[in-house]
Amino acid sequence: RSCNMRASAVGLVDEEDPRELREATAARQERTAFYTFLCCLSARLVFLVAHGLTCFAASVSLQDIESGIANWWLIFLPIWIGCACCLVLLIVSWFASCKYIKLCLSERVVRINDNPSILTEVLPDITTTIPGLIFLVLAFYSEFYLCEYLATSQAGEPSSLTSYMVLSTCVALLSICQGTLFTENSALWISLGAGLLVSSLSFAASRGEQKSAFLQALIVLPFVLAVATLLTASIHRLKRYAAVLRREEQTFQKIEVALLGILFICLASVAYKVFMDKLSEAAVEGCLVGIFLCLLAFPRARLCMWEAKHGHLADRSNWSEALPL
Repeated sequence: RSCNMRASAVGLVDEEDPRELREATAARQERTAFYTFLCCLSARLVFLVAHGLTCFAASVSLQDIESGIANWWLIFLPIWIGCACCLVLLIVSWFASCKYIKLCLSERVVRINDNPSILTEVLPDITTTIPGLIFLVLAFYSEFYLCEYLATSQAGEPSSLTSYMVLSTCVALLSICQGTLFTENSALWISLGAGLLVSSLSFAASRGEQKSAFLQALIVLPFVLAVATLLTASIHRLKRYAAVLRREEQTFQKIEVALLGILFICLASVAYKVFMDKLSEAAVEGCLVGIFLCLLAFPRARLCMWEAKHGHLADRSNWSEALPL
């Protein structure tokens, strides 16, 4: 009894009061409303950061790569760790908001307060993790076979190129389908999917005995164009929704545009040096590409959180236009 009184004195719940206990339980359940979204968002950001770190590691090891002594399995280590973390996050997302769903069902409502709707937001997020898992597995194995090909090619016995080509083509086509069928982030999925497809074909074509500098540059060029597309889309979004963007959102949107602009310049410089057969001189630009890929995760995370809490920009724009003057 004295423990309960002390708990009440410091503002905690009196366990003997059923009403307060129910309210405290409901509050704990309500806090899990965004957990599924956060898990899915974290998986995407971890995937981006893992590839940025891999790009950085490959750029640092350019001299070893040209000397034929690079440890490709170590260079790809961020991808192995990143894909494992993404897998865990996607599986956890299935159960992360279960308490909030149970609370909504017990109250017989689809949402509570300003939290996401279980019908139009939480359950669709859970459902989309299934194709997300398929995409992750295909991406992991395509990069595994790419790493194996690079390692065995360095040893003089190349293998797994066909496996890499098949799986990378599947990943590219899935990305293009995602961008075509769903309007959200369509520029991202279509540009990166098309870039990966052209880059993979160029990579396979450049594996002959007589390596062409143009084909090797064509491996990087599609990603230059993809970043240019994303930069254009980001600038367009900033101008189109300037009226509904809050000050913090505008700041992070401008930071994202600046990072994409720098990334575009660095990638274009890498492509140019590869075309001029000066790959060893592209180490600095390659490191910057990896760094700015990682940095892009921070403004993107904040912008996604804003949209999750306050609605998508297109919806907010429609609401503002529908409001009477």
